[in-house]
Parts: sequence; C-alpha cells; structure tokens
Amino acid sequence: MIDPQIQEELKTKLLEEKKRIEENLSKTETGKKDADREYETAFPEVDRDEESNADEIDMYENNLAADEAMKGELEKIEKALAAMEAGTYGFCANCQKEIPLERLRAYPQADTCLDCDGK
Repeated sequence: MIDPQIQEELKTKLLEEKKRIEENLSKTETGKKDADREYETAFPEVDRDEESNADEIDMYENNLAADEAMKGELEKIEKALAAMEAGTYGFCANCQKEIPLERLRAYPQADTCLDCDGK
C-alpha cells in the first residue's frame, strides 16, 4: 500500500501533467466535442495551391500523431486518478502485484509492473 503522503505527491504530478496535456491539445485541436472531452484535431487552412496543400496535409498528419499520443496519455492519467479514488492505485492491472514506487514516481500513470509492461 502506498503511503498517503506519497500518493498525494503522485496525484499532484498526475494533475500537473493532465493540465499540461490539455493545454497542448487546446493549441492544435478544434475544441471539445462533447462532455466526454473528446478532442478533434484541426485541419489547418494554408492555401489552395498544390505545394501548400501538401504542406497542409503533412502538418495535419504530424499534429494528428502527436495529438493521438497525448490523448492516450491523458486517458492513462484519468484512469490513474480514478484508481486513486477507488483505492486500487499502485497495483498491476495484469498480475495485481504492487507496482514498485520507483516506477510510479517515474511514470505515475503506470498501470502495470515492469514484468507485465508490454504484454
């Protein structure tokens, strides 16, 4: 079981990262689509000539890839915060063993131990 003071420290880190990601998403996204906070990547309007259009598509694809990665991290953070509320934070989702504190300090949204990571 994680010491309550350490869990509060990890919660603060999660909330700070959540805020940072949401701010970054708001820069490249058209906004929130619904109450579930689904973001939609904006397609920039650069120009209509062929070369500018290719640049526009390239920029959109780069934004889309980065946004998808950030959305995945945001989902992990929200799951970790929910696990804290439920009292299940810090246990591997696969083997139910306690996740080492060093791993949680390095990556507070981790939901698996290193043995199960990537399985």
